[in-house]
Amino acid sequence: MQKNNFLKQVIIFGATGDLASLMLFPAIYELFVQDQLPENVQIIGYGRSVLSQEEFAQKFTESVSKKTNHKLDKLPGLIKKISYFAGQYGDVADFEKLDKYLVDLAAGAEREVVAYFSVPPVVFGDIVKNIALTAKKTATSVKLVLEKPFGVDEKSAEKLLAEIGQYYDQREVFLLDHYLGKRPIQSILKLRMENNVINLMIKPEEISKITIIAAEQNDVGQRIGYYDQVGCMKDMVQSHLLQVLALITMNIPVKSDTESLHREKNNILSAVRFSGQIEDIVFGQYESYKTLEGISENSKVDTYCELKLQIDRREWFNVPVYIRSGKKLDQISTQAIIEFKKMPIQGEKAISNKLVFEIKPLEMLKLKLIQRRTDFRDSENEEFEVIELEQGLMCRSDLCLGAYASLINDVILGERKFFLSFPEIISAWKVIDSVEKIRSKTKLNYYPDETGGPTKLS
Repeated sequence: MQKNNFLKQVIIFGATGDLASLMLFPAIYELFVQDQLPENVQIIGYGRSVLSQEEFAQKFTESVSKKTNHKLDKLPGLIKKISYFAGQYGDVADFEKLDKYLVDLAAGAEREVVAYFSVPPVVFGDIVKNIALTAKKTATSVKLVLEKPFGVDEKSAEKLLAEIGQYYDQREVFLLDHYLGKRPIQSILKLRMENNVINLMIKPEEISKITIIAAEQNDVGQRIGYYDQVGCMKDMVQSHLLQVLALITMNIPVKSDTESLHREKNNILSAVRFSGQIEDIVFGQYESYKTLEGISENSKVDTYCELKLQIDRREWFNVPVYIRSGKKLDQISTQAIIEFKKMPIQGEKAISNKLVFEIKPLEMLKLKLIQRRTDFRDSENEEFEVIELEQGLMCRSDLCLGAYASLINDVILGERKFFLSFPEIISAWKVIDSVEKIRSKTKLNYYPDETGGPTKLS
């Protein structure tokens, strides 16, 4: 059980929304069950809906009951620590009432406020300002947790970050991409920092290409309202998959502090370039997408996207990067594949060696090697076999945490290593904006449900 002198008051803005119910409440219970929440914690839901304390407790209970894999015997103990406050996001008077409520709830204890923004980005600015005018003045410390998307392009992201910067130091702001809470994603960095043999393999001069794939069989589901506004490129590539690219290709800093890690990631992201050529981009939409409720028959949103990138750094300049993602495909596969160059003595039929970080369906590190088949005697038509070495990256302890639980735990501890920095967000948006400039010139490829998607670039 975590302990310190401060009372932790975790406010979930948007507590009656889908994200809170589907992800946050179960994650908080997961922390509680595993004794990872501080003893002195209070969970306060904030929403525009008027709910009684009993109604909110019931909503919390139902959410946890549907999503958790843990027994519910400890749930009553957590319910004692939660409460609900109704108010508007843009009304400072409501935040003044909220702050008085928090002060009374603390009963004189020094307190740290953690504000989780489980709300649409359009209200981020109002909440940021109103917390600064109220709770930031009365609490011992304040932490903001904002989840992607951070704007819709570079300009809107800069505006949001400037609004935050008026009132908060960057060390008070936790910019959350839940992908970075996934254990196999974190393992990319941890393996590279602890095992130099991995870094010796990830040498640009020995790599022919890098491919990052996030293929899903499911449709857009309950996120349909959000997804139809942003599409595949902004939802998956802008943060999730570009972050994976940065973790694979960044230089490992001499120091492992948060600032050094963020700097090295941004050194890569700021060097990522899209050619601007139509032949280096593919957009697609699965055929049944327009039959979904609320989707216009004229919708041009991309449910599949692929692009070819390069990294404008001397060592990486000639290594192409392919990033591909899509929904309603024929398989579940999320992985980063580092393909190595063949040796001159290898024939055309020889398969390339590969280092694979697999996130789905299994959490694995794989090294794929080849050798000539020893039982094949035709020297003019040699055949090869693959030797696959693999190791699971799944958690093996009794204290395994899911992505959201892991990141919420990091916020409480003040650990920002697996969160984003302001410069990284801007650099990533520059890449996506360069793609968006030619979107109107590209063709939207329709593909049958549960197939491989449109024609691939690589």
